[in-house]
Amino acid sequence: MNAPRPSPRATKTIVFIAIAVLTNSFGNLMLALGMDRMPAFTHVPFAHYLIGLLANPFLLPGAALSAVYTLAQISLFSWADLSFVIPCTAASYIITTLLGEFIMGEQVEWARWLGVVLITFGVVLVAETPVATKPHSAEIPC
Repeated sequence: MNAPRPSPRATKTIVFIAIAVLTNSFGNLMLALGMDRMPAFTHVPFAHYLIGLLANPFLLPGAALSAVYTLAQISLFSWADLSFVIPCTAASYIITTLLGEFIMGEQVEWARWLGVVLITFGVVLVAETPVATKPHSAEIPC
């Protein structure tokens, strides 16, 4: 038996949620890696600090990924409810915690993992609801 195909709106939503989650997670990772390599802000002259930021190989790519995340998120708002988009993009917290543990070498305590499990359940619950519960401006006839 064939499973029903998702609507174009559902497919577009899945793609944009995935883009938002991945770019937010990896953008944050890049920013964290970059800032790990920076001296304390108060110990360096401001001009040297700015040059260090611009020369840092992780910060500009991290900022670019954060910009893509923002564009994906605001695009989602044009057809999906705020109360759908924000909880679903919270999946980035799950990926970011995994990246923190396994890439950054952080020691994530059990209480944080419990929080990640709760977020995971929340994302799954919200993902099972309709993308939009009211017409968005793009769908309202003039």
